[in-house]
Amino acid sequence: MTREEKLRFYRKMSEMRHFDEMCMELKLKDLIMDGFHPYSGEEAVAVGVCSALVKGDAVTSTHRPQGHSMAKGSTSRELFCEMLGRRGGVSQGIGGPMQWTDVKNRFYCGSIVGSGITIAAGIGLAMKKEGKGNICVCFFGDGASNTGSFHEGMNLASIWKLPVVFVCENNQYGEAMLVREFVSAYPISKRAASYSMEGVTIDGNDLMKVVETSKKTVEAARSGQGPQFIEAVTYRFGAHYGGDPQYTYRTKEEIAAWREKDPIKRFKVDLLNDGITDSELSELEKDVERQLEEDKAWALTQPFPTLEEATDHVMIPLK
Repeated sequence: MTREEKLRFYRKMSEMRHFDEMCMELKLKDLIMDGFHPYSGEEAVAVGVCSALVKGDAVTSTHRPQGHSMAKGSTSRELFCEMLGRRGGVSQGIGGPMQWTDVKNRFYCGSIVGSGITIAAGIGLAMKKEGKGNICVCFFGDGASNTGSFHEGMNLASIWKLPVVFVCENNQYGEAMLVREFVSAYPISKRAASYSMEGVTIDGNDLMKVVETSKKTVEAARSGQGPQFIEAVTYRFGAHYGGDPQYTYRTKEEIAAWREKDPIKRFKVDLLNDGITDSELSELEKDVERQLEEDKAWALTQPFPTLEEATDHVMIPLK
């Protein structure tokens, strides 16, 4: 990996982290139009997986989509607008925090747990029929591995050898329940074998490991070897959602222990060991914050969609 690539990855993870922190502040001011689910702590998964993708590849996500969308190409300015329900967002403010579509970057998300898995199978089927060599990545959480959509989507993807990479972000909790209390097969990647699928469990806070694994699995899916499965073990630093009483089910000590494994801090150590200076990284971080502040300020000046615009992209049968 070149020096420029490493700095680009560090910048993207920093952008995700600051964006999340700013969104939480906006949510506490009741400016975000709906529920907000923080992604902080899981940035290496989104950046590492999407580093292996090309423009024509697609990504499906769920109710914690901001990191995935940024990694696929959505801008922070567009995402601020979408979070705030303003024109200028990727779905012109109509989708909101969990329901947007970024057509130009082939990104789709929805708030129903596990729903993206069967959608990804459908996209994979379309891509296989098109024969252009594109693949679909499906991000979902550990809780979604217990849904009916998980089993239906994985089964069909395997039967039809669809070009899909399933990425389970195991952040230790399905909302407020510890993952080992509701998943019978552990690690979760074991479930891939039930569908004759290659499954691997990796440290989702190790960016270089995520990049390395993603390149292999994406290439396997792209070359016709059928669907692949990655379980990325990580941790969400923030609450499940803004206002979640998180200390009723986990301790401050547990969170602090996981913060020692912060993917951004770990990658920063690697960069410093590679000869990149601390002052370079500090300046990069300041530049990210400046840009995000500008984008947030701009987004807050944008108009809300009108009632008439709410149906701009709805298909209505002709009478």
